[in-house]
Amino acid sequence: MDHHQPGTGRYQVIQEEECPPRDDFSDADQLRVGNDGIFMLAFFMAFIFNWLGFCLSFCITNTIAGRYGAICGFGLSLIKWILIVRFSDYFTGYFNGQYWLWWIFLVLGLLLFFRGFVNYLKVRNMSESMAAAHRTRYFFLL
Repeated sequence: MDHHQPGTGRYQVIQEEECPPRDDFSDADQLRVGNDGIFMLAFFMAFIFNWLGFCLSFCITNTIAGRYGAICGFGLSLIKWILIVRFSDYFTGYFNGQYWLWWIFLVLGLLLFFRGFVNYLKVRNMSESMAAAHRTRYFFLL
């Protein structure tokens, strides 16, 4: 009678063949932070070209910096257009005394702007501290 312990012999070989370990990606590929240049590029693209720039920069970039830059730029673009419509002589009948609507869009733009900026700073600082901790751990392993 053949006695096999779990995890050894034929059963282990079958399990390894069915689910081979993947080494084609790492944790660094899962979280691409980007840099300040990508953040500023996406920010200005969304700010200058408004919602079209936001859609393009948010969909084209695959980094956290690009996405948060697009959100930040769109928030400031929303504030810009609310102030243009509010204080322009050309758009006199848009609000018709409903200034609560103006305040809602202004606060929404401010929230988007600060959310994009603050979250990018948090992620960037977190990635820098993780990289420093990884370097320190690697140094002590040597």
